[in-house]
Amino acid sequence: MSVASLAVVISTYNAPHFLSLVLDGYRQQTDNHFSIYIADDGSSPETKTLIDKLSQHYPIPIHHIWQADDGFRKARIHNKVIQKISEPYVLLTDGDCIPLPGLVEAHRRFGTNRHFISGSRVLLSQSWTKELCKRPTMHTRRALKWWLNQRLKRNINRFLPLLLPSRLSAPNNQLEGIRGCHLSCPTEALIRINGFDESFEGWGREDSDLTARLLHTDLKRRNLRGQPVLHLWHEECSRDQLNDNDVMLKACLDEHRVEAIHGLKQLAE
Repeated sequence: MSVASLAVVISTYNAPHFLSLVLDGYRQQTDNHFSIYIADDGSSPETKTLIDKLSQHYPIPIHHIWQADDGFRKARIHNKVIQKISEPYVLLTDGDCIPLPGLVEAHRRFGTNRHFISGSRVLLSQSWTKELCKRPTMHTRRALKWWLNQRLKRNINRFLPLLLPSRLSAPNNQLEGIRGCHLSCPTEALIRINGFDESFEGWGREDSDLTARLLHTDLKRRNLRGQPVLHLWHEECSRDQLNDNDVMLKACLDEHRVEAIHGLKQLAE
């Protein structure tokens, strides 16, 4: 089974060089049955200028959804994007994650209404990230020998995921190891769980909370082997509110909660 089309949701905040590389990666996809929704958490006009320029000759539609900068509000901007999605399936990713050419094809081919898909990542070094940001594009259709050379140069931290063919693991109910930089699920499932929970403020655990509630609806998790995203290096975000977010995540797990406390329904009101 395969889904008809994907909505690729890319979160970003004041990182136009990263976003340029990421959008170039989606321009090189082997499957163009998708649209891009950029969830912009208050970037300066430089990001809009970049998107407007790229959109003129981009092979697929790019939708830019922006909200004013009022701190880290990833959950809220994602809910605003979900309100606008018309595609039946959603791939959630970040503006620091460059896709390989077969990423959309894999998620579209493996996507069903019975599970959600969690992907992996390969970390890029600080020096290579800085080098890549000096140019607007990155050619991702490379031979394995080229990627091996990047590993030998220590430009990437792993080579094995790049070797693996695209396949799914057996279904499971595990929350551990989930990364919000690479996750896909039916659009209907996001609506059923009331989207992201805007109760989470600051960096951390909003993706785990979303995943936990998907599991609470009896959707199974399946891990995508192969097709890792390339994670650009950057300084870590502030973790000042991580302890509070950990407490909220535990409450979600203990209560076996399905719906976000402050999500899509509350945003609509």
